[in-house]
Amino acid sequence: MADIKISQLSSASSLTGAEVVPVVQSGSTVKTTAQDIANLGGGGYTELTGTLTAGSTSLTLSDASIEATSTIDIYTTTFGVNPTNVVVTTGSVALTFESQGSDVGVKVRVS
Repeated sequence: MADIKISQLSSASSLTGAEVVPVVQSGSTVKTTAQDIANLGGGGYTELTGTLTAGSTSLTLSDASIEATSTIDIYTTTFGVNPTNVVVTTGSVALTFESQGSDVGVKVRVS
């Protein structure tokens, strides 16, 4: 297959997330979706933040972007503090932690 430059491709006004797009990578053609391309470079997700207050064991974050099938990445401002349970439902993610002696910042990425 001959190399094709991006400038030689026809343009589309839009793609849905599920449309398959051929991509040349290291000389091989692979297929990916428009959503996967949108997710490259840190895009394609929603970040939510909250605070697990000292003495509390649960934190619920809500957002319309959360679906029961969403991928959830969790970050905390205190190393080693991780949830003991996570429940994802449409519109919210409920996190359970062990009780902490001070406030802990929590960030959730939803994709």
